[in-house]
Amino acid sequence: MSKAQLTAFFLKVDGDPALKARVDAAAGPDAVVAIAITEGHSFSAATLSRHQRG
Repeated sequence: MSKAQLTAFFLKVDGDPALKARVDAAAGPDAVVAIAITEGHSFSAATLSRHQRG
């Protein structure tokens, strides 16, 4: 479920320049997760890290 949430969040980020700027300025994975939660998406920092590693 969290991978689906992660994918949905990044689709939203790609379509919203203001949100993308917030994510780009985030201090780290925990900050990105916090932004995602405010946008209605739930995933862990570990899931995000795995996604970023490819």
